[in-house]
Amino acid sequence: MSSSNPPVTLTAPYARRVPDPILRHAERHILFVRALDVPDDLPKDPNPRQQKIDRLIYKDIAKHLRNEEGTPNTFHLKNKGITLIADEVRRSPHGKDVYEISFGESHGIVDGGHTYEILRHNREEIEELNARDGDEPEVEQFVKLEIITGLSPDLVPEIARGLNTAVQVQEMSLANLQDRFNWIKETIADEPYADKIVFRENEQDSNKPYDARDLLVILDLFNISDFPNNEGDYPLRAFSSKSKVLQNYLEDCKKGGAKYKMLQPILKDILVLHDTISFEAGKLHNKAGGKAGKLAYVESHKRGKFPFPFIGKEDQYRLFKGALFPMLGAFRWMVEQRTDGQAQWVGGFDEVLGMWREIGAELMKATQETSEERDRNPNAIGKSRNHWATLHSTVAKYQLISSR
Repeated sequence: MSSSNPPVTLTAPYARRVPDPILRHAERHILFVRALDVPDDLPKDPNPRQQKIDRLIYKDIAKHLRNEEGTPNTFHLKNKGITLIADEVRRSPHGKDVYEISFGESHGIVDGGHTYEILRHNREEIEELNARDGDEPEVEQFVKLEIITGLSPDLVPEIARGLNTAVQVQEMSLANLQDRFNWIKETIADEPYADKIVFRENEQDSNKPYDARDLLVILDLFNISDFPNNEGDYPLRAFSSKSKVLQNYLEDCKKGGAKYKMLQPILKDILVLHDTISFEAGKLHNKAGGKAGKLAYVESHKRGKFPFPFIGKEDQYRLFKGALFPMLGAFRWMVEQRTDGQAQWVGGFDEVLGMWREIGAELMKATQETSEERDRNPNAIGKSRNHWATLHSTVAKYQLISSR
């Protein structure tokens, strides 16, 4: 098959060629390419889907690409990469690790188009992050390119169709079909933000910023069953892994769901506290003499404003999750269990809001200290067990003193 597109050149320091076990002339070429080196001119002819990357799931993928969530620089282990169909893959005479890819008519990306667009749209931001950090790049991600050559033209659409329909239904969607989230839906049904939360895949977009997993990780911060206030353990998994929280929730559902459902009476308050802390933290810091706009763990919106749907407000600034979650989770100290097994606030929710406004600047100062210790990396703040312990202890001491 003759190539109708000019060859694409790329650099791959790690590459392997594997013959197909059935088709004699077909081969798979596995190349690991630096994210910043993925070419902008890969053809996308056979991919049957348009790439819409403003959905929440793709925003989550981009966060992992930028090292904002999860273990840094492991994108190639968590993403299945990009599959292409091509005429030929050959070494280039212009460098040891340089390859030239020749594409024929209707060749190109057959699977992984969303990954490709996420890489392209985040290239500039990654370059800025790396330039800021000096000699050692903060983001050094790789992506797997799997290039299939030697296929007959009539097989190309079959492969494209097969790869793009063999997508497993997300666990969240299955849980929704099993009515696992009904009590949450019923609790927030009359709130103005109810339509901002989705409970199954392919419904996320920029106007619906949260899904069921986001609510579960927020609830997990107040999970006094798994993390009793007096036992010195902290819900770091809420920051590090939505999937672990979802798995824990589904396991709990099989046993009756008491761990999370006990929080139903204070669920809406928890969401209000989530947005209140993120919205007010910088302002309390400024009031105490600081400059929140210069803090590495305060996120600034370059265009427009961040929404705070649980309190119906918008602002240019908000806390990165690595700073927000330990701060929010510290108020787990203010949750207790009633005689009927349900949760309630110690002293009521107004007491909790008042406490936040009294000690918010102190919590911000402690977060600033951890930020400096951790090279101003917001992701590292959320992984610091000592930091979670410090904030939790601060809330506990204030409540014990004020209750005397």
